[in-house]
Amino acid sequence: MSTVTANPSGITLIEEELGGFGGFPDHLYLIDCGDGKFACNNATMSDGTVLDGLATFPTPDDAMHYTGLLKGLNGELVKKSFEEAREIAKGKPRLNCVLLFVAGHIVEVHFVR
Repeated sequence: MSTVTANPSGITLIEEELGGFGGFPDHLYLIDCGDGKFACNNATMSDGTVLDGLATFPTPDDAMHYTGLLKGLNGELVKKSFEEAREIAKGKPRLNCVLLFVAGHIVEVHFVR
């Protein structure tokens, strides 16, 4: 089970390390579980907003860290552009956002609905 930091404003993104803009890099890593399914996560923000999001990662190491936290999660690591990841999330009716995980923590949210 994942946890969400109660005060996400305390997390500092270093854009040079992410290689992108606005918190999301140009390219992301996703965990493809097969049959058009990708790793997703749900979380509740401190204001009570419920998030159901596509799990994305700036590096393969961040994706592997995530799979280590969620024992039993299997899938193939795939690299997608931010726009491709956004379209995947939009194509899943239950998802309302794209989540960026760094070191197992949600550091950025992009809403698609």
